[in-house]
Amino acid sequence: LLVLVIGSLNIVFGAAAPGLSQLTWSGLLMVFGVRLINPMDGPLGEEPGFRGYAVPLLQAARTPLLSATLLGVAVAVWHLPLIIFGGLSIIGLPITFVITFLYVWLFNRTGGSVLLTLLFHNSQGTFTMGSYGFTGSDLTRAEVIYLAVVTASVLGTVLLDRPAWRTAPREATDVRPLPVRSGRTVPGPPAP
Repeated sequence: LLVLVIGSLNIVFGAAAPGLSQLTWSGLLMVFGVRLINPMDGPLGEEPGFRGYAVPLLQAARTPLLSATLLGVAVAVWHLPLIIFGGLSIIGLPITFVITFLYVWLFNRTGGSVLLTLLFHNSQGTFTMGSYGFTGSDLTRAEVIYLAVVTASVLGTVLLDRPAWRTAPREATDVRPLPVRSGRTVPGPPAP
């Protein structure tokens, strides 16, 4: 939905209408499937660590809003090599920071589901501005619009769902120590 809104706004602001005739459902499903199982691509390589591990630890002692802010900075730094080596434009850093808030909100609102954040992340990467065929200045404009739409979405969740940003659900902060085979436990922060 976000990509549809962004693509439509980009066309309203002057981008050439995309040639969607070469875009096929089978092609999109193939990209979605490959991204879903490829650990070297974003979702499978990031979601277990960022949402599955870091968010519960952060939220054990902080509000979801502060946790998302801290994680957003870490995730943006994580993506710096992509900018350095040309895999992501510079506007990708603020987009990455801002969209982290949506991921944290989704994680919390689904009771700590890494699977659903992984699917959201995967679809976000599958249905990109490149899917529309935007290039050059049209692509740059689309990225700026993307940042604006994602920022508006985050502001909407913060304003319209304030309780979600004050206290995380117990399922999203469960960081009790896990037993190790030798019978010892791995130390961790106390459960809330």
